[in-house]
Amino acid sequence: RSEEGHTKLINCLDKFKINYELVNVLPFIEEVKFKMQEKNVFVFGSLKLARLSKQYGWKPGALVTENHDYNVYSKYYKENLLNYDSVVVKFGNDFKWEYDQQFIRPCLDSKVFTGKVFDENEWPAYRDNMLTNGHSSSLTKDTLIQVARPKKLTQEVRCWVVDGKIITQSTYRRGSFLVYDNIVDTDAIEFAQKMVDIFQLAETFVIDVGLTPDGWKIIECGSTSCAGFYDADMQKLIMTLDTYYDNKNSKSE
Repeated sequence: RSEEGHTKLINCLDKFKINYELVNVLPFIEEVKFKMQEKNVFVFGSLKLARLSKQYGWKPGALVTENHDYNVYSKYYKENLLNYDSVVVKFGNDFKWEYDQQFIRPCLDSKVFTGKVFDENEWPAYRDNMLTNGHSSSLTKDTLIQVARPKKLTQEVRCWVVDGKIITQSTYRRGSFLVYDNIVDTDAIEFAQKMVDIFQLAETFVIDVGLTPDGWKIIECGSTSCAGFYDADMQKLIMTLDTYYDNKNSKSE
């Protein structure tokens, strides 16, 4: 989380008197210390916190499901994906370099490394360094990655989905510049909603879309619990999540 996003979240929770607790996630420690006894908990934070939340029985906890995997959602979104031409290989394996540069990212929404464009000389050293220097305990030579031809994007937008509907959105890049604002093309929102209508990864998730010369494409999908907020309407997102899970919990009682 960025400091600004963290502050916006806390201010929103305080404003609407929604109970919360801040916890520290420490490296090399597989537990989190907390005081609350409540089990109806929604988690915002790192992927490690998302993983650890499962052992405490929090519901919904962190919304990271088996669907947060390119190998799963690509079966539904198909050619609507920016990197539908990608080849899936293991992190530790060699592969053919089809182009001078290739875009490489993890298949899972795992953040074990940041997807970006690599050249053929850069990749082996990067791979070896990541495997030998312990940068990530969950990254191994068997971690599945996507390898694809780099694409040109003129806009990049993140949309937040709750119960099958896009609730809020934010631009996070225009051209080569990082730009965080909620001024988003209607076409982007309509495309993202059309994709959500095809397949939902979870009760809530984020879908990143980008504008290419061939129209809007899905860049990737991720977890609401672990995604950066950019310039999303925090109030609308939090109140929608709060109402959705209050209603769901009431029906289950």
